[in-house]
Amino acid sequence: MSCFVSALRMGCILLFLCLSTVKADIDDSTDLLLTYGRPAMNDTSPYPYHESVSAWYETFLKVALQRKAWPVDAYADESDFAPIFEQLEAIYPNQKVKDIGDNEWAAVFITKGQELTGLADDLVFNQSVQDAITYYMRASNVFRMAYFPWIHEKTSTYKAKQFAWKMDKRAFKHAIDYMDIFDFSKASASLGGDEKVDIPLRVFRAKGSEGAQSVVVIITGLDHYHTYMLEHVSALTSYGYTVVVVAMPGTADSPITGSDELAQEKYWNSIVDWIQYNTELFDPNCISFWGISTGSYWAVRASRAERWRLRRVVSQGTASHYAFTRAWLEAAENLAYPASLQRALGQSFGYSDTENFLDDVEQFSLLRKGILDQEAAPLIAINGEKDTIFPIDDQRILAEHGPGAQLRWFPHMGHNGEPLSSAWLSQFWAGNGGC
Repeated sequence: MSCFVSALRMGCILLFLCLSTVKADIDDSTDLLLTYGRPAMNDTSPYPYHESVSAWYETFLKVALQRKAWPVDAYADESDFAPIFEQLEAIYPNQKVKDIGDNEWAAVFITKGQELTGLADDLVFNQSVQDAITYYMRASNVFRMAYFPWIHEKTSTYKAKQFAWKMDKRAFKHAIDYMDIFDFSKASASLGGDEKVDIPLRVFRAKGSEGAQSVVVIITGLDHYHTYMLEHVSALTSYGYTVVVVAMPGTADSPITGSDELAQEKYWNSIVDWIQYNTELFDPNCISFWGISTGSYWAVRASRAERWRLRRVVSQGTASHYAFTRAWLEAAENLAYPASLQRALGQSFGYSDTENFLDDVEQFSLLRKGILDQEAAPLIAINGEKDTIFPIDDQRILAEHGPGAQLRWFPHMGHNGEPLSSAWLSQFWAGNGGC
């Protein structure tokens, strides 16, 4: 008997040792991995833009400008950016974009952005308002690229990028005021009942609309904020929604970083509280959240924090678990994201030192924190199967934990499932306008 007990104890010790050696970045709930740890994670051939400033412009930004796609919008003009990159190429020949100093990068864009803003102001003075709108939006695109891929008013120390963000907001505000298609206002929700800490909110309604409406709260991403949301806002307001745009923690004018305890639940509780208090504007029984790109991570959090008060949550381009590993973030430096993802993501969580962030990154996994196994509002996850900014596996596990999720994947598409996901999302939101 004593031999049996000894053997059992030894077996338990061996089992513990074996389990303790399982790699922390592998989700052992399934052996189905689609991107993480697969060949796509190490295939850098589709992303030559990391090699130099010239390559970045020719193979990334110029393509985006021609397609009118992220990180620019429909108003972006290639003629505004060509001279900027001629200058950058002359100053930084054969240098990678991610190695250029933040202020040095931003300064080259700011000059052009100010020129466009001045032209827009002149056009307003001469009562050429429609042309002025175009120039304000062109300027907004230039300023947006000046602070790409990240800015945070509270923690960023780069004055040129802070100035570019301020000018972007100014240009965008002028443009939408002259468009005269929205009732637009800036509001704020008191964070966690603390009236000294406010969450800035941008509220859009179709011009002249009356009464309480269904509401969609858009959580913006790591590198794009409310000034990039014109297409999304225009579509949603045309379907009868009021749109509230909020920056994810650690970006834009959010009052906190992603590491703040208040980011876990209080941030989202405070926004929903504010919506339900303003019943003259919002239908309190029809509140949806839509997190885009890195905002998707916070949308999943909101689906748990506000599981009883949200009608639905859309998480587009989800980061949830595998994205928060050193292995992924080191590989991602040469994959689809055109800047240093580990640096910008770390900054959004309040880390000024990237290596410290990589040491701590696993603590932000929603799986490891137990968030994914909590009850949740209905969750719809959308992405492209070929995403290498965040691995598609980060959406697969949403279906495997907690109450699950509805997955809508687009074959052959990259991050966010664009461009094919746009038409699907348009139909989705149009069909749910009545909640």
